[in-house]
Formats: sequence, C-alpha cells, structure tokens
Amino acid sequence: MQTEKNVCIELKKWFNRYNIDCWLNFGENKFTTKLSQKKPDMIIYSQKQHQYIAIEVKPGNSSKDIHDASKIIEYWEEYNQNKIIYFIEEQEIIISSFCIATINSIFGKLFDNDNEICVGNLYFEPLFEYRRSRDYLRGLWSSWRKKRTRTEQPGIGIILSNILNKCEEQPLMFDMQWEHQIKPKWQNRQKIL
Repeated sequence: MQTEKNVCIELKKWFNRYNIDCWLNFGENKFTTKLSQKKPDMIIYSQKQHQYIAIEVKPGNSSKDIHDASKIIEYWEEYNQNKIIYFIEEQEIIISSFCIATINSIFGKLFDNDNEICVGNLYFEPLFEYRRSRDYLRGLWSSWRKKRTRTEQPGIGIILSNILNKCEEQPLMFDMQWEHQIKPKWQNRQKIL
C-alpha cells in the first residue's frame, strides 16, 4: 500500500514528464502559505492552460480516503474568503482550480477498483469515463454548488490522464470553472495540462 507522500512524489514525476511544474507541501521545492496552515498536498502550473492548480492527493485504494478528499471544497472556501494566500518562491500566486488526484489518476480514474467504463455526452463530458470516478466528480460538484456564487471564483475538479480518450497518459483536468464567453457562467470542461 502506498503512502500519500509517495503518491505525491509519483504524481510529481508524472507531471514533470509533461512539462508541468509541481510544488509539494513538503521537501525542498515546496509551496508556502500565509494566514492558514490547512492546505492541499501540491500545486501545479500548466503552461498550456496558464493556470495554477491546487491538488488534494490520496493513495486511491480506499474509498473512504477518496471521499474524505472532498475537503478540497473547504480549501476552496478558505481561499475565496481570503483566509489563506499561496506562494511559490515568495511570490503570491492565483489559484484557478482546486482538484483531487490519486495514483490511479495516471490510469484515468480515481478509485483503484473502478473498472466499468461508460460513454459520456460528447458536448460536455469526456467521450469515455470510469463510472465511479464520474459519479464521484458529479457528487463533488453537487456539494460545491451549494457554496459557490455566480461570480468569478476558482473551479473544482479532478485530475486524470487522457488514457481512455486518446490512449496516452497525458494529464488532464476535468473541472468546472467560471468562463467569460458570450454569457459569463460556470462551465465544465476537460483541459489537457
């Protein structure tokens, strides 16, 4: 069984393979915070999306631990209430999304025993998803919907690989963010990191 710390290190290697910068909340190359010590396990920066993403990490072999990761909503709340400020190398950063990942994210799912693949709606969802991971994310969004407002705030989501859609392990974020298009609104999208 893997520890959370080991999973963070493995995910960092995965992100680095795809030119995604990564800072952990431990070790030498870490991010820091002010005002609160309650924080997620890592921050990544996607060059493609030009976004900093805060990630709560769990090993992925215990359903309870993955459901406990929904505390990412509490981190999101503290950030929106200006109760925490994130820094990398003493520079304040702006978080675009708060997400959850496990070691299984590399294989396109959150749960170790998530084996049933379902077909999504092409317009708003990935073409293929693992069922438990899909249902978990929709439940996370449902809990978060009660707290968010109709204004620009960071999003909430999960990190998975694109393995089911493109047969490769490239990291993608499937989240819901506030978008400024014709009509500003909350929009769910998958984004290659």
